[in-house]
Amino acid sequence: MTFVSSYTIATVLSLQTLCTCIVFTLGQYIYTFYLEIYTLSPHPIQNSTFLNKTVNNSLGKCIKTGISGNNIAQAWAQQRSADLFFWANVWSCCPIIIMTYILGLYTPKLGRRFVLMLPMIGNATQLIIWLSIIYFHLPEYWWYVAAFIAGLSGSDNVRNFVLNLFITENTVESERSSRFVIYGGISMIVSAIGAFVIGYYIAWQGFTDLYWAALILHLISIFIVIFYFKSDTYHYKSLSNSNDSDSFLNTQSSVTNWSYFFDICKVFGFQNRSRKKSISLLLTLVAYASFSFICTAFTVLLLYLLNAPFCWTSKQIGNYSATALIGFGIFSVLGMKILTKLGACDIIICIISHIFFFLTSIWIAFAENNWQMYAGLILGSLSGYQNFLTLSMISKWLEIHERTSAFTLVTEINTIMKVLGYCFFNWVYARTVINYKNFTFLLAAGLCIIPLVSNICLWYVSRWMPDEDDKQEINEEEIDLNPMSVLVSSEWPPQIGDANSFFIPQQLSDISRTSSITSTDYCIEQDHNVQTI
Repeated sequence: MTFVSSYTIATVLSLQTLCTCIVFTLGQYIYTFYLEIYTLSPHPIQNSTFLNKTVNNSLGKCIKTGISGNNIAQAWAQQRSADLFFWANVWSCCPIIIMTYILGLYTPKLGRRFVLMLPMIGNATQLIIWLSIIYFHLPEYWWYVAAFIAGLSGSDNVRNFVLNLFITENTVESERSSRFVIYGGISMIVSAIGAFVIGYYIAWQGFTDLYWAALILHLISIFIVIFYFKSDTYHYKSLSNSNDSDSFLNTQSSVTNWSYFFDICKVFGFQNRSRKKSISLLLTLVAYASFSFICTAFTVLLLYLLNAPFCWTSKQIGNYSATALIGFGIFSVLGMKILTKLGACDIIICIISHIFFFLTSIWIAFAENNWQMYAGLILGSLSGYQNFLTLSMISKWLEIHERTSAFTLVTEINTIMKVLGYCFFNWVYARTVINYKNFTFLLAAGLCIIPLVSNICLWYVSRWMPDEDDKQEINEEEIDLNPMSVLVSSEWPPQIGDANSFFIPQQLSDISRTSSITSTDYCIEQDHNVQTI
């Protein structure tokens, strides 16, 4: 039964996408703020002699664009901004990890509409605190309080999770894949237009009006969810009153304890399948987790572009963001089609993707001109296939009843690795920006060896390692040569592409881009577990 109109879902998705684009401007605001108050700071930055020798040649461009030509002030503002984002992420990481798990677990009982509103309320509260800081000059720790509150609401990862559920439940199976492509395209277009317009608006009127606009958009979204998204809590009640009520209620009580998390982890145990399958699953998880962590190195890209030798203005950042979104949408799809036509399997595509990520990181680390940053978009658009293909890959080594637990674990791994990555790379950038501002990207290039080697090992295992159980032996062509076929299955929804997930820095929110399963599948899986017991 259809609960929500497709137009309503598209409207909420567009409004929330615009809010996300506005939230991403916080890095520019913080950096500009610190740059302006540098002369009032009682703690001048050190190592000025080194800076004068290494950066002075790049400051002419900053002066031409109207940005301060004081290299000491720039380094100090960069350091303070990165430190602020580091502590904000520290404050928000634990709430986000815990609430993502809890809200995902209790979505069938709480109702999707209620869970969908929570991140919107949390983000609206965060914006209210931001505006209070701006107008009333509140102490710096209020930025951390705002991040903590946003984390308690589950942040944007929970919002994306629930929107995926609504889209899945309101679309027939034959149209589901195409519908997700449409929604992903809407998100991409809105993000590109929003990033472009916002850049020019900042140059015209500044940041404050944008944060008011984001707050209003959140309130409109909450209003739409309340009055146009029908409640689905009756699903839980009807299941409770059905013939299977005993097993379902027992299931609900069993998952309320924390032992359920360890039951999820047991899905990847060696006792459940052959040695070859188990090793393949673990290698895939290692590659995915490490890549999710490494990708967050680009959270400092905004500060990097605001620094010398680029010294980009808000207009240039908006133009670059819009170009990145459009370029990624075109070249990533084109690259996938070419690789698939050439007969590359999922694992080979991931290996190639990590090579391009390595090249992208090195390219950006040594880029000094604007055209080099734009050229890097071509390399970067081919570097994110690990995120797209992971669920497809692991599903081919899992039984149908195991997929729910496995995808729950993948979602939690994605959340944990990203929040840890945001904290780590902001901390690294704050401590290296003075002397080695490109060190963060060089570090990301070095760490990229981990998922690259993991996929190489996975390729070796899938090709040459004998399967111990002939009855469970996998057809290699079925596993490897259909990279995207699993995504159209009815077992779980495809994901709405996160249009702001790679080059656009994610400072205080928007953690997860991983898809998940529907609550109906969740209930079926839990009922299966009870019957097994």
